[in-house]
Amino acid sequence: MRAVAAALAIFAILATPHGIGAFLPGDAGSVTSPSPAGPTPPSPHLFPATEMGERTKGSLARALIAEVFYSAWRDDEYIVVANPGSAALDVSGWRITDREGTVIFPPASTLAGGESAVITRNATSYFEDTLDAPEYTYGRGNATAMIVSGRIPQLNNDGDEVLLVDPTGSVVDAFAYGSSTYTNAGWTGVPAAKVPQGKRAVRASSEGLLRDSDTAADWDSLRSYGLGQSDLPFKTFQVTSTAVGFLSPDDSLSVLKDYIDRAAVSIHAGLYTLTNRVLVEGLVDAAMRGVDIRILLEGTPVGGIDAREWAFVSELAARGAAIRFLADDAARDAIARYRFLHAKYAVIDSEKVVVGSENWGDHGFPSAGRRGNRGWQVAVEDTALGSYFERMFGEDFDPRRRDSVGIANFSPSVFVSNDTASNETYDFVVPSSRFSGAYTVTPVIAPDHAMRPDALLGLLKSATRRLDIEAFHVARSWAAVPNPYLEAAIAAARRGVVVRILLDGTWYNVEGDDPIDNDDTVSYVSRIAREEALPLEAKVGTAERHQLSKFHNKGVLVDDRVAFVSSLNWNRNAATNNREVGLIVDSAAIIEPFRVAFESDWNDQPRPHSGGMSIEDIAANPLTLPLLTLLAVNVAFVWASVRNRRKRRKGLSEEEPSE
Repeated sequence: MRAVAAALAIFAILATPHGIGAFLPGDAGSVTSPSPAGPTPPSPHLFPATEMGERTKGSLARALIAEVFYSAWRDDEYIVVANPGSAALDVSGWRITDREGTVIFPPASTLAGGESAVITRNATSYFEDTLDAPEYTYGRGNATAMIVSGRIPQLNNDGDEVLLVDPTGSVVDAFAYGSSTYTNAGWTGVPAAKVPQGKRAVRASSEGLLRDSDTAADWDSLRSYGLGQSDLPFKTFQVTSTAVGFLSPDDSLSVLKDYIDRAAVSIHAGLYTLTNRVLVEGLVDAAMRGVDIRILLEGTPVGGIDAREWAFVSELAARGAAIRFLADDAARDAIARYRFLHAKYAVIDSEKVVVGSENWGDHGFPSAGRRGNRGWQVAVEDTALGSYFERMFGEDFDPRRRDSVGIANFSPSVFVSNDTASNETYDFVVPSSRFSGAYTVTPVIAPDHAMRPDALLGLLKSATRRLDIEAFHVARSWAAVPNPYLEAAIAAARRGVVVRILLDGTWYNVEGDDPIDNDDTVSYVSRIAREEALPLEAKVGTAERHQLSKFHNKGVLVDDRVAFVSSLNWNRNAATNNREVGLIVDSAAIIEPFRVAFESDWNDQPRPHSGGMSIEDIAANPLTLPLLTLLAVNVAFVWASVRNRRKRRKGLSEEEPSE
C-alpha cells in the first residue's frame, strides 16, 4: 500500500516544475521566449569586431563577473559584478552585453573595494525571490536604472556569453556557457557547463578570493546554487557549557522530550518529517503554556506527507503553532530553494541547539526499550550557537519567502502509512553523555559548507589514528565524479589511518542492479584495501542482529575524540542540493556514546541464542526445504513488484523514505 502511495507521490513530483521544466510567469513582469540557440553576432552598436579579438584585459582597473542567473523561471535574470580590489572602482560607462543587447552603467556609478553590484532585469521579481534589493535594473523595479543601448539583453538558457567591457572598449571579463562558441578576450577554452533551470552560475572562490583563470574551471562546480539560498558563514564556536550526546534508539525519545518539556520561550525546528505522537504531544503542551512554536517541514518528502503528520501539524496549528512547508508553490510562482529540507534540528529558547541524524518519527525516537534506527543526536547549550541557528531558521522559515508555504495555503499529497512503531525489544542501551566544560562546535550546513575543504572534507583529512564512519547511504560515485567524501576516507587509510566504514543493509541500499549503492561501495573499498594492503575495512551491517531497524546514521568519528553528527547522506544531491545540518563536536567526553555504539555495531556477530530450535534442528526437518521453496516463490513475486516501484523512487530522489 505504501509503495502505491509512493508511486503516486512521485507522479505528483514529476508534474511539478522540477519534473517538467516549466513554470507559470509571475505578476512582477512578463516572461519572453529566450533568444535562439547558437552563437550570435556582435551587435553593431557595441564596438568594432577587431577589438574583441585584439584587445587584452581592460586597460583600466579590473572587475569580475561573479555570478550570472540566466536560466530563470521568471523575469529576474541578473548579473553580479564584483570589485576584487581594495580601492573603489568607477564603473561609469562600463557595459554588459551578450553581443545582442547592451546595458551601460550610468554616470557616477562606483563599486567600493571588495564589494559587488547586482544588475537585474526586474528588480521587483529579484527582491521577491531573494529578499535582497539589487543595485541596478535594466527593466522594471525600484533600483538605479542602467542605460539600455539597443535591444534589452535576454540570455539564452542553452548557451550564451556575458561580456564586461570598460569605456575604452576592452573586454575586462567574460563568461561563456553551454553552446556558446565565444573564445575571445576574457575567455579561453570550452564554455562552462550549463546549469539547470532555476539555478545560478557562480564563480568559485578560494579563501575569499574569486578565481580568475578565464576558463570554465572558474565556474564548473559540484555545488548546485539555487535562487535565494542562504550564505551562512563557516565558523567554529568555542563553547563552555553543557552538552549531551545521545543515541537512537536507546534514550533518544526521553532526552528530546525533556528538552521540549523544559522550553520556556520558543521552539524553532527545521524537519524532514514529524510523525512521533509523543513529541507532538510535548509540542502541543508547550504551545498551550505560551511557548512560541515554529516548525518548517519538507513539503514533498519521498512518498508524500504522512497522514499522521498532517493530523499532528493541523492540531499544532490549532493550538497556535506556526507551521510552514518548504515547497514549490505554483500559485505564487515559487520554486523551492532546496531540493529537500532534509535537516533534523531544533533551537530551544534560542540557546539550546539539538541536531541529529533522525527524523522525528517512531523509528528515530522509539519508546524506551523498543527497537528503532541507529542514529546519533547531540544537544549543545550556547547562546552564540543558538543565534547562529536562529539566523538560519529565520531565513528558511520567513513567510516572505515564496517557497515557505503556510499550512492554510498548503495542499499536500497525503498517504496513509502502514509503517508503525516497533513492538520488538531493544536490550543493549548505551546511556547518553552529559558534559559541562570547554569544547568546540562547528556547524556544517548544506549546501553552504558541504563541499568546503575545511568542513567535512577537512575533518576526514584531519584523522591521524582512526576514522570510523557509520552511514545509511554512501554512493560509490556522484555520476561521473568520484564521491569526494569516500575518496577522502580512502586517502586517510593511504596515510596509515585505520579506517572502518559501516553501511546500512536495508534492501533498497543493496540492490543488485544499482552500481553505486552500499554493497557496491563496500566492494569498491574492499578491492582497494586488498590491492594496496591498506588498514581499511568496509562492510554492510546487519541491523537485526543488534535489535535495530536500520543503520540510519550519518556519522563520523575521528581519533575517538571528534564526531560529525548530521542529517547528511553521502550522495551528491544531499551535499549540493539539500538543506542539511550537522555539527562537528570536538570533545571525547561528549561523543563517548557514539564511540561505544559504533564498536557494538561494527562487531556484527549474532546475539546469543535465546532458546528454541537450533539451526541444525531446522535443517534436519523434512518439511524445511519445500516450505522454504514456497516461501521463496512468494517473496520473489512481492519483491519484484515492490522493487520496480522503489527503483523509480530511488532513482528520482536519492533520498531515503521518511523513516
